[in-house]
Amino acid sequence: MANTTFTAAIFAKEVIRNLDRDVILLGHTDRGYEGEIKKGGDSVRVQTLPTLTFSSSAIVGAGDFANADIGTGPGGVIAATDFTVSLENLVIDRFSNMRVTLTDHEMAQNVINIEAAVAKRFTQGLGIMLDNRVRDQILVTQVADIPAANKLDSGAPITLTTANVYSSILALRSALKKQNVLVKNMRLFVGVDAEALLLQSSFLVGSGEATSVLMNGNIGTVGGVPVFTTTALDASKEMIMMAEGSVNTAVQLLNTKTVEGTDGFYNNLLTEVVFGMKIFGENAKAIAIQYVA
Repeated sequence: MANTTFTAAIFAKEVIRNLDRDVILLGHTDRGYEGEIKKGGDSVRVQTLPTLTFSSSAIVGAGDFANADIGTGPGGVIAATDFTVSLENLVIDRFSNMRVTLTDHEMAQNVINIEAAVAKRFTQGLGIMLDNRVRDQILVTQVADIPAANKLDSGAPITLTTANVYSSILALRSALKKQNVLVKNMRLFVGVDAEALLLQSSFLVGSGEATSVLMNGNIGTVGGVPVFTTTALDASKEMIMMAEGSVNTAVQLLNTKTVEGTDGFYNNLLTEVVFGMKIFGENAKAIAIQYVA
């Protein structure tokens, strides 16, 4: 019996809708180039500009009114400052695929929206994998691009406790402020254990909002920075604070189709996803890591 209840196109739309809603780390990356990338191997070339550093010089003799002297200095030859525009690529260089078998009986008898249900499960697994890839882009692939001052205790990771978790978050906040990142653009990502320590920390205990936070488990913000909990950081334990969109990502649900089985009454749902990630140039300065033992 041919499949009459499952539409691959509807499934693909459900996956994208759920992915936009359910991911944590991926949800705070810059996905603005997705429309320009269509398949594996495609790339987007992006121009990145250097940071300019201004310095001041004294005007010699300025304010010497007795001699009507406005001073010397301005108006001379200005030395050229190197302003090299760099070209960087965001390349679709990774893929993931999945095959799910659905029997005709399951599709015909199920009282739920089968496309939505399967898409939800698919998105959960895909979202976990993509969040882990964003984490690895920061902690492994391009960690060398992040300034040393932003990698707190990288040589001797700290043991996170209720006594130091709040001050550690403020240290991350300070590291980014020193890189001229606005607090309103910062986002903090922690694992489940770090969240638990924060809920028990002196930052909350005794505060006016402690009862509400402990009852609903929603920390909200620390020092004006929204806090997000992700299982992607449970194993490695680091806390990551970054400006919104510091990591560029592009995810394409490349192919989705259903194929009727030839040796039974079932259908194969086949899907393939391609994606790429990159931290462009100066964006690495907008990421800070607290290393935890």
